[in-house]
Amino acid sequence: MIIRLVREEDLLVCGDIYAKAFSQAPYFGVWTTETAANMLAGLLSRDPESCWCVENDSGILGFAFCTTYGSFRGTIQEFAIAPGSQKRGIGTLMMEHILTQFRSRGLQNVDLVANLDASAFKFYKKFGFQHPDRYVVMARPL
Repeated sequence: MIIRLVREEDLLVCGDIYAKAFSQAPYFGVWTTETAANMLAGLLSRDPESCWCVENDSGILGFAFCTTYGSFRGTIQEFAIAPGSQKRGIGTLMMEHILTQFRSRGLQNVDLVANLDASAFKFYKKFGFQHPDRYVVMARPL
């Protein structure tokens, strides 16, 4: 298994993983491979040195699309492991890679948004992510 930078030609596979992973509870998203790949392409173009995928001989198993803000902060924008490959240590391998990369760049903080009802919430807490008392994510439909 290797972790490498995402390339443009990986976007459809990553989009397919995203669409499948986020169609399940608690998200129930309605993504197509193409719309997910297009969204991920925007993140790749913003910070191509902070987008990684994990693969083995059978192909890409998961990814992380991140952005960095100087030496202050890294944000894990999108993180997904293919549903059939979850709970096998692949997400742990990917998260350890991200944190190592961010530390080596001198970043001071890393953040992400997590659904409280998702199993990923416990996964992120395992890596020391906390949910701050004084900050909330605010959103509204358009």
